[in-house]
Amino acid sequence: MTPKGKRILLTTAAILAASGLGVYFTTSLALHHGPTLNSYGNEVGGSFRLMDATTGTMTDQTFHGRWMVVLFGASHCTHDACEPALRAMSEALDRVDPTRRNAVIIFVSLDPDRDDAERLHQLATAIGPRVVAGTASPHALVDLAKEYQAPIEKTDDPEWSYTMGMSPHFVVMDPNTRYKGVIDASQTPEAMRMQLEKLMTPEK
Repeated sequence: MTPKGKRILLTTAAILAASGLGVYFTTSLALHHGPTLNSYGNEVGGSFRLMDATTGTMTDQTFHGRWMVVLFGASHCTHDACEPALRAMSEALDRVDPTRRNAVIIFVSLDPDRDDAERLHQLATAIGPRVVAGTASPHALVDLAKEYQAPIEKTDDPEWSYTMGMSPHFVVMDPNTRYKGVIDASQTPEAMRMQLEKLMTPEK
């Protein structure tokens, strides 16, 4: 390679590296110093900003026009409760929304130290295309969990050192981010389906 070619290659590499760092720091700042959460006047739930499985950010407005079913937990979930709950809700939603265009499951990890972008991607992929996983800084998660009335419970574990508890309910938000109700996360897919149909049926 000629000296000029080497200079071009090095310059290109430097630009790409700087760009990557820029995205990383921008995302980090957004997660740590994002806008104040807005309840939109809801009794439960409202706005959110999360790091998603592609190391980008997603907000409630990312899913505007779709129903959002929100659950808090972690990949290292107490009693391994999170995955069965997500699978049950995914199955229930597939019956209510077979096109998969009108509703999405938002899984919020309360364990950002272990649930990085790669882990979030693995978790969501293992459940199915209906699930979108994200997390935020510990400080931001405290505020978000409070907004969605989800307890943050950390439990000692002999195998994983600790686990994070799953919120007892899925919070259902309509396409305009308005609170519609909750669904017990321990129920069967059929029971979830019946409740979803009631909550998602337009009022006459």
